[in-house]
Amino acid sequence: MHRPAYCLDTSVLVKALVPEKGSAEAAALLRRIVGGGCRLIAPAFAWAEVGTVLRKKVRAGLLSESEACAAWMRFLSLSIDYLNDRGLMQTAWEVAARFTLPTMYDSAFLATAEIAARHLGCTVEFWTADRELVEGLGQITPEYVRLLEDLG
Repeated sequence: MHRPAYCLDTSVLVKALVPEKGSAEAAALLRRIVGGGCRLIAPAFAWAEVGTVLRKKVRAGLLSESEACAAWMRFLSLSIDYLNDRGLMQTAWEVAARFTLPTMYDSAFLATAEIAARHLGCTVEFWTADRELVEGLGQITPEYVRLLEDLG
């Protein structure tokens, strides 16, 4: 069996990069993953989502340009395996239908975790700080889904 894989959605990645509610938990999770030699995976667009959130924080006055740049450089230093193929797209579509999710963004993160579990031969955990997403999955929440606030 391969080393475990972790799929951290944008909400967790940003919290690990900049100070906000839940940052301590997100940073500890990321340290545990990186320090344990585990694999980080994400859908291919994740870098753009993280960058967008950082840019919006600058524009809103929540981060200085230099703080955002430092966070961006920390993000770029992470070794993330990005997934992007038709299999991911199809699985994301199926995940959206199965859980009646309104966005393909959330579906793609969940699909990334499912694909990793099936095709990479490893255990996988998907972490999010999005309580609404987790609650929206309802009674059929996959066992690989974790909510950041439950880490503490």
